[in-house]
Amino acid sequence: MGISPFYKMFKIKAENYPADRISTVYGNLKYTWKEEYSRINKLAYALRNFNGLKIKKGDKVAILFHNRPEFFESNIALQALGAVPVPVNYRYVASELEFLLNNSDSIGLIFEGELLDLVLKAKPNTPNVRFYIAKPTENQTLPEDMFNYDTLIQKGKNKVVKVKNIGWDDDSVIIYTGGTTGRPKGVILSYENMMINQEATINLLMSFLPSVKDIDYPKFARSKVEEKLLRVLNMFIGQIYQQLFKDPNDTKIVVFELPTKKGAVPIPPMTIRQVEGKLKMFKGKAEKYDVIFKGSLIDQIRDLVNILPKAYTTKGKLSILPGLIYKFLLGGIHLEGSFSDRINIIKSLSAKPTEENITVMLITPPLFHLASYALFILNWLVSGATIVLPDDPSFNAAKIIELMKDNDVTWTFFVPTMWKWIVEYLDNEKPDMRINSLQVAFSGAALLRAKIKKKILKYFPETLILDVFGQTEMAPAASVKIDGDESTIRDRSVGITVPNIEIKIIDDNGNEVPEGEIGEILYRGPNVMKGYYGDEQKTRKTIDEEGWLHSGDLGYLKDGELYTIERKKECINTGGEKVFPLEVEEIIAEHPAVKDVVVIGVPDETWGSIVRAVIIPKKKVTEQEILDYCKDKIAGYKKPRSIIFADKFPISPVGKVLRQKIRDIWGKPDSKSTFDWNLIKN
Repeated sequence: MGISPFYKMFKIKAENYPADRISTVYGNLKYTWKEEYSRINKLAYALRNFNGLKIKKGDKVAILFHNRPEFFESNIALQALGAVPVPVNYRYVASELEFLLNNSDSIGLIFEGELLDLVLKAKPNTPNVRFYIAKPTENQTLPEDMFNYDTLIQKGKNKVVKVKNIGWDDDSVIIYTGGTTGRPKGVILSYENMMINQEATINLLMSFLPSVKDIDYPKFARSKVEEKLLRVLNMFIGQIYQQLFKDPNDTKIVVFELPTKKGAVPIPPMTIRQVEGKLKMFKGKAEKYDVIFKGSLIDQIRDLVNILPKAYTTKGKLSILPGLIYKFLLGGIHLEGSFSDRINIIKSLSAKPTEENITVMLITPPLFHLASYALFILNWLVSGATIVLPDDPSFNAAKIIELMKDNDVTWTFFVPTMWKWIVEYLDNEKPDMRINSLQVAFSGAALLRAKIKKKILKYFPETLILDVFGQTEMAPAASVKIDGDESTIRDRSVGITVPNIEIKIIDDNGNEVPEGEIGEILYRGPNVMKGYYGDEQKTRKTIDEEGWLHSGDLGYLKDGELYTIERKKECINTGGEKVFPLEVEEIIAEHPAVKDVVVIGVPDETWGSIVRAVIIPKKKVTEQEILDYCKDKIAGYKKPRSIIFADKFPISPVGKVLRQKIRDIWGKPDSKSTFDWNLIKN
């Protein structure tokens, strides 16, 4: 018998964290870790043991919720049983829900009562779904053949859930892609895919630490970016070293050479000292030091994640002390230094933090999207964060900012469209506001433009921007761009690829191109998906015989950074020349009358396609003014031949602009503007 990997990570925290430590915030509702643990255990017990359910390892069960605690609970309860959760887009219509349930071979659906009508429409056409569990709304009466979510938790038993033969290589989740071309595809991701991507991202952050060559620099940080990065990494691993530096004036230099045995990449040598009374980490081994630890402490970063929470309870300490004593006192770890230092490192690893920095993470984009789902894994299960979820599924910038302030949010994630709404609201309504509590600002799912990044740093001056680029098939991060001040910001750069990922850029003939040349981005590594569920043909088309995943993204490498251009299928071929819409959009977006712009190709008998810009204006402007603005800023064949003005763009629940729908609406040669100019007062 064993314990499912993600359930185990949750279990260790819930059993050891203080009884009042908050796990989840949803509106006015707050659950502690122990309350969530009880709810998850009871739900898992009911799912496995109650008649009509009887879920076992490998079963697929769909979960259909807005961002709310029941999503987390259902997900972990299913994984505790070795079952595979299948998150569902809550904006689906009945036919789309039918497709997903049938395509994934889901035997059940757990959903919120608000979506009962949708479920009832799809139910007659999903013969393999044998049970439905609904979380009812207030005073809602459920159909007799459906289970009540709350009743299952009330009647379940709060017992630890075990399952046979479950490990990191088992399927953890099936995430369906957006389906921008054809039907959505179910991406199978193992626990290993997901966890190694989290470990690699942490490792990437560590690679940006100041070099040990800088160890004698008298200040804590040389730049604002370095200061922010050190603060973030201290939240992850600073607890380990607290006991070594009890005295704020202690200036000893300590070296750690404790590589992991396996995982994304070995943990590199690290040097620690105090500077200006604060713990400072350096990458590399100092030539001169007072203390050095050598040896293998853990197999992987994930092992350390499961050790640190145990320091909160006597039972937890007793469970890890024998191993630590062996490692540090009986020769498992070689030490050059005093015996007291050896004792202090044991105390550090087994002591409750004297200064606790609990991450408070606001997640707004839908959890059925892998970007949000992966951050829930990273923050809830890996770092033990408090997760804050808005109780209103619609995005309101004013309410979101108040939510951040009321909960002292330290980390957050918005897709670029949401970030744009946030900074526009602040520009218009609160230009003098500065929110200093935010330390990490994630972005992903689309390209975040440089001018938006600059405004984020203006209104959230203490934040480090982590712009993540990847795709569902990569679990999901392929590269991360780190920005802490304007000097590092570059348009279209998506940063450095995460450790243990190979990357190459190829042309249309499959040949690798030189640095700086544009081609399709290919990846290979341990976080690449297992495949598309039930579709070997599409899997083979995406992952070639050598294991390279063909991303469909166009980009190039320059000076060690990856730059993205466009999705391959979005490229416009006009008269034999290639036009990348993003390049044209960046020019037009700078016009003072343009609020937003999407560039598309329009069929043309002479040129094959011509370039058209669909614009949401923010003040009165003519088509000719836009065309004139493009002169001398871009090559003639790239300039728009026509302009369409529109009131709004269709966007996905994740905040992505739906280019295909824009083409459907405004992509015909005779398409007309739909903007109501009476809405604008100049």
